[in-house]
Amino acid sequence: MDKSSLLIGIFLFAAFMFPIFYVLIKQHSKERKRRNFLKKIATEHKLNLDKSESYGHLSLGLDTTAKKLVIVDFKEVADYDIIDLKEVGEIKILKKLLPGSYSKTKKDKIIHLSLSLENHKASKITEITFYDEDDEDDTDADIRLNQAKQWDDILHKNLAF
Repeated sequence: MDKSSLLIGIFLFAAFMFPIFYVLIKQHSKERKRRNFLKKIATEHKLNLDKSESYGHLSLGLDTTAKKLVIVDFKEVADYDIIDLKEVGEIKILKKLLPGSYSKTKKDKIIHLSLSLENHKASKITEITFYDEDDEDDTDADIRLNQAKQWDDILHKNLAF
């Protein structure tokens, strides 16, 4: 193999691999910034997050000893909320469905999926959106449904009655 073929091969390999590496590095740095922001909020409010996860633009963190849930939404600007689970009366999964007659698979399609936390003292309802059909970041509604069910179970176990 001559040098010119080798150089062309290396150039083509680099030309195809550079965008892939760039996207992976950019995504990893974005996830790290979000994780650090969630940790920063937790330390500012003297919370020790036992469980934390990120789903697209949404990050959740739970302190099981203080019974507090940290919700961070990174849509345009990082917006966060801290929910005291001692004041939450009811948690339920809310789904808005498009009937199956409108789709090819004849299966009901989820167009909006959220977890509703109802504050029994102030009659305030906080909604954590896991999936919305209009968001371009969201992937599959069934995956988000499983994640919402997991958090529903976790939060039910940590409710203080």
